Amino acid sequence: MTNHLDGADRRTALVEALAVLGSGPEERFDRITRMTHEAFGVPLTFLNLVHSNLVTTQSTFGWHQGSSVPASEQFCATTVLTPEPMVIPDTTLDERFAHTAAVAEHGIRFYAGAPLTMVDGTRVGTLCIMDAAPRVFSDEDVALLQDLARWAERELGHAIDRGRVRRVLDGLVPAPVDLPGYTLDALVAQQDDGGGDVADWRVAPDGALHVTVGRVSAARPAAGLLAAGVHGAVAARTATAVQDAVAGLEAQLTADLSVASAVGSLFHLRLDPATGHVDFGDAGHGLTVLVRADGSTSSLHSLDLPLGLQPAAIPRSPGAIDLAPGDRLAVCTPGALTLEGLRHLDDLAALVRDEPDGAAAVARVRELVPEGAAVDVTVVVLTRR
Repeated sequence: MTNHLDGADRRTALVEALAVLGSGPEERFDRITRMTHEAFGVPLTFLNLVHSNLVTTQSTFGWHQGSSVPASEQFCATTVLTPEPMVIPDTTLDERFAHTAAVAEHGIRFYAGAPLTMVDGTRVGTLCIMDAAPRVFSDEDVALLQDLARWAERELGHAIDRGRVRRVLDGLVPAPVDLPGYTLDALVAQQDDGGGDVADWRVAPDGALHVTVGRVSAARPAAGLLAAGVHGAVAARTATAVQDAVAGLEAQLTADLSVASAVGSLFHLRLDPATGHVDFGDAGHGLTVLVRADGSTSSLHSLDLPLGLQPAAIPRSPGAIDLAPGDRLAVCTPGALTLEGLRHLDDLAALVRDEPDGAAAVARVRELVPEGAAVDVTVVVLTRR
């Protein structure tokens, strides 16, 4: 079964990766809630994290530091479900919350919260304010709360523990696929503090094999978390035609890549196992080689720009090849071409050609990766037996 994280499970994994739960008061977070209190003059201010069906108060002005309450019926558990702030001028008039303990027992009459979003687009918590009296909250107030939330996001981003991010990313490596007539061999080696390689393979409901290899270039650990976001977006499009999948990915991910000043490249293919026909799209990746059974080789060069850089008026260029028995298709990320003896695509093609099968080729590349390498290396070899 393929192992990947999404939705509430992904939020929980990233909150745990922040490594701040249970750490006690921290001035960098308390400054934010204190200044938010001063900016709005409210009695209650919270920096909350939402995880495992709980809402945990990481920092607060006016409440209990470190307390956790069930997420059900909590304002913040609803706020993290949308990218925009949630404002409730009078909670007694909102049927979602009028009956909750916060309103009925504790007398909360006003709530405003802005979601806290990590670089991969996952919302992990909120910066929120509450009052015992209804309030009018202007557009300028919303903008100020969002600015303060961006500050909180930056502080949370700095808190990410490298080892925990490593475990999140390891959970995104797909399981092996069993496809009669074909083998798929892969090496996925990423840095401990969060690499930016993307690798995904899975069999769609119609029996077709989808394979995606890509790279997000950004500062770590942002690269790793953005790559995880790309992985999740790819997984959601297993049943989508190649061109539609690439276009959908671009529409979904461009904003996140832009905010993080990142660039993403991607190679995505769909294989019909009955015929060996492969449809593919290449968004600025250009690191794919075809090794025929007779030993001849060719590169599948990309004519398109990376994700987010292709002008909207220029459609993506579709590609297609047919795999005959004995043919191998190899895709790598840029890190593979920094290894000793693998400086060019021709070197990769020669290595794949000279080894008896895809597993041996991948093992050979693995031997070239030095211990503690400061580079991500991904190589995928698809063989028609």
